Amino acid sequence: MGGPERMAMNIAIMGVTGAGKSTFVKAASELPTVGIGHDLHSFTETVDSYTFEYRDMDITLIDTPGFNDTELNESDVLKAIADWLDFNYRNDRQKLNGIIYLQSIMDPRMTGSSLRNLKMFKDLCGLDPLRNVLLVTTRWGMAAKANEQALAESREEQYAANPMYWAKMIEAGARMDRFEDTQESAMRILMRLRHSDPVPLQIQSEMVDQDKQLAQTSAGITVNEEIIALEQKYKHEMAELQKEMEDARKDQDKRLEDALADARQEARDKLERVYQQQDALHYERRAADRRLEDEMEDLRDVNKKLMKFLEQNGARDFDETVAKLEANGGKLRREQREAVQREINVLKKKPKRQRTVIKLMLAILPVLGSVAFALIGIPIAPGVFGGLLGSFMGGNQDDTADGNGDTAAVDAGGE
Repeated sequence: MGGPERMAMNIAIMGVTGAGKSTFVKAASELPTVGIGHDLHSFTETVDSYTFEYRDMDITLIDTPGFNDTELNESDVLKAIADWLDFNYRNDRQKLNGIIYLQSIMDPRMTGSSLRNLKMFKDLCGLDPLRNVLLVTTRWGMAAKANEQALAESREEQYAANPMYWAKMIEAGARMDRFEDTQESAMRILMRLRHSDPVPLQIQSEMVDQDKQLAQTSAGITVNEEIIALEQKYKHEMAELQKEMEDARKDQDKRLEDALADARQEARDKLERVYQQQDALHYERRAADRRLEDEMEDLRDVNKKLMKFLEQNGARDFDETVAKLEANGGKLRREQREAVQREINVLKKKPKRQRTVIKLMLAILPVLGSVAFALIGIPIAPGVFGGLLGSFMGGNQDDTADGNGDTAAVDAGGE
């Protein structure tokens, strides 16, 4: 008999660059793979998800770049977040249990970029999902070390009371909290969202349910307004510089003319980057949909081939397959054996109908290659089934690679 079905929680972490998003994710998950930026340079340049186990839950934290990102423009950030939300909602109807929006308590005030980021967040989220939003202040440890606890608490009160900041969101159901730099604090915050009723975000409803293109969504319109303003600004700069260049040419001031030409080229380069942002914002949704559909079809085809291959070789029963893997575990390196056992343990916790041989093999193929087949008594000669294995192993066609470029020969006998 399997244990009770585990609860899945999906929580997005948002906020400006430097608010501590990756720090929060790392504290909660204790995963060493979470990178943290320094000096306000963002480490998170794409949407990254991290899944870990906690009690009876599988928690996935989605780490997102800020709209004031040091490496990406607003269009790129919006497109990255929108693509992730769109794909998961469109294909798995995956909704978020909640969003944690982070703000450093050490910021003297909410700057223009902070307010801009907040507006983008509201446009992404919409009104109804605000009941599943936690507005969390960070850097309380820094405030204590700087002996600025009272000042930090005063800022926190301003965030809650000012309609330009968080007051209206709190009226709509959002709640406040503090992250105090520990796993205990992070998990306490996450558990406040445990029983929330997941709802689609506004941008998910717009792009999937209403079939809008990104530029037609509320968030897309906000970004486009800023792009149009920048376009007008740089065009005006270029026109002014062109006039000054003509005056310098009339005065035969070659040095000034050259300097103005350089300045005009710089303005032209900025305008070109604005046009690139417009292209990113107005990308063709149907083309993206076709690409995703092709990828999903390829994956379904690979899964069918693997399922047929396993059935033809008698690998149908989950418990029997697990027994063979565990019996032959001594033939693996310790780290390989531990990785396989982790995947087995994850599946054992799921309901019986979800414990299948194909799910198990899909999980361990990237770790073991064709050695996985040998462990369950299906010998495969080098090169056989390589194209299929490559689909699981990021293009690695070496059937017997053990992860370090060596060849791991496993005798399937003695089971």
